[in-house]
Amino acid sequence: MIALAQKKDAAQKSVAICGAAGQFGNVLVRTLHRTHDVIAVDSRAFDNCPADVRHHQAELTRRSTKNLFRKGIFDTVIHVGANTTSERRGPTKFSRAVENYARLLEYCDAYDVRKLILISSANLYGARAENSQFLEEKEPLLSPDLSSLREIDMMTQSFFWKRPDIETVIFRPVHITGTSNGVLCRYLRHSRVPTLFGFNPMIQLVHEQDLVSAVTLALQQKSRGIYNLAGPEAIPLKEIIRALKKETVEIPHPLARPVLRHLNKLGKLDIHPTYIDHIRYICMVNDKRAREELGYTNAYSLKQTIEAIDLWS
Repeated sequence: MIALAQKKDAAQKSVAICGAAGQFGNVLVRTLHRTHDVIAVDSRAFDNCPADVRHHQAELTRRSTKNLFRKGIFDTVIHVGANTTSERRGPTKFSRAVENYARLLEYCDAYDVRKLILISSANLYGARAENSQFLEEKEPLLSPDLSSLREIDMMTQSFFWKRPDIETVIFRPVHITGTSNGVLCRYLRHSRVPTLFGFNPMIQLVHEQDLVSAVTLALQQKSRGIYNLAGPEAIPLKEIIRALKKETVEIPHPLARPVLRHLNKLGKLDIHPTYIDHIRYICMVNDKRAREELGYTNAYSLKQTIEAIDLWS
């Protein structure tokens, strides 16, 4: 991972990490608190929060959170966690996620925030048979899943034009490995991994520490815009499964949805049937912009990135 810039300056403004108690939020807090004054904003408990990080445990919609922003102490806001939101939680969770984020944008607009960074997801492009080999940032977001994150991503794109003076960055990483509990990692952690007979799509992975490095680069310079983010070279799905020393269970595609739905109900598999296209078609991105404009490079090899899938417990 790249070297971090400077030691904390007591006079500098703070970095708010919204969604800090989640898997990637936790990793981000534990890196950035060494060089920045970090305030973790999350309504969930954050038991292993570093001693020098204040945890503001409240929803973004609460008055106490608005009052925190009103003090004008935040130079930068990083929003993480939305990319792991499960749409199976229903319309209430969807509405809450979008409402919380809308309120966050209001605070950034009103209270002198210089930079906003959203951790979105490359999965929003959608895994489709019609996809070009590598998708660029200009491509439409066509995934039928992750509807709350898609709405949040599009709200942030609108914010570009509303507040061009605020350095707004959207990262769209491919499947994150490490302590991440994203859907592909959950799928690959089973001892017997179901695959589709006749399909073996190329998959891109990025190690969570490489994503942290990209965020750090965005903090260190005047960056603005949308950045796809990938790690090492792409690899066929079944090669990843073999590298993890797992067995594959091949399912004929016409039977896949009912079989996966049944396994979900039995608690034997943690992949929703709507995710089936991601183990059928490609959804790969071109991250040339992040590499050229931010100076991003992935430090973790393909072997290290794959091995990190099993780090979570």
